[in-house]
Amino acid sequence: MRAVCLASGPSLTQEDVDLVRQWREQTPDSLVVVANTTFRIAPWADALFAMDARWWKTYGAEVNEAFKGECFTTANDPSIAAMRPKSFNSYRNSGAGCISLASDRGAEQIVMLGYDCMKDGGLTHWHGSHPEGMSDAKTIAVWPVIFKRLAKDMKQKGVSVVNASRKTALTCFERVELEAVLHP
Repeated sequence: MRAVCLASGPSLTQEDVDLVRQWREQTPDSLVVVANTTFRIAPWADALFAMDARWWKTYGAEVNEAFKGECFTTANDPSIAAMRPKSFNSYRNSGAGCISLASDRGAEQIVMLGYDCMKDGGLTHWHGSHPEGMSDAKTIAVWPVIFKRLAKDMKQKGVSVVNASRKTALTCFERVELEAVLHP
């Protein structure tokens, strides 16, 4: 199975998300997983992973109303209406958790999109900053280390992961053009 994981980097565009949606509609054995507030740009995705309890408290009602896919979290809060995967490594990062979730769901090839892992013009997300009181990419400096570990783990599992993000600080994944990887 092939999967696309959509994170919230500032380089993510509606045009790219539309390409992914067209690919998903034409590819029956496929999966699209979104991280956090990216559900807003892709409410049709198959799954959403958001780690933080504060995020769920802020956006949970909107997710329940607008998002059609399955919801997952590692937050230990019974009031959050999302599944908690049993044997799952989130890498303490929602974007990395999306990749791990796609792998656990059977994806053998994963395309990353919106995985900038850096600020662009002061922006941390395509959707703007989170409300005050929520983490807004405070640990961005360590994300490349997290993804390096994830890349090693995925390689050991035999899962191919490529990065189609328009901009990225990550060097541990092969870079590809989105359209070329979706329609080889």
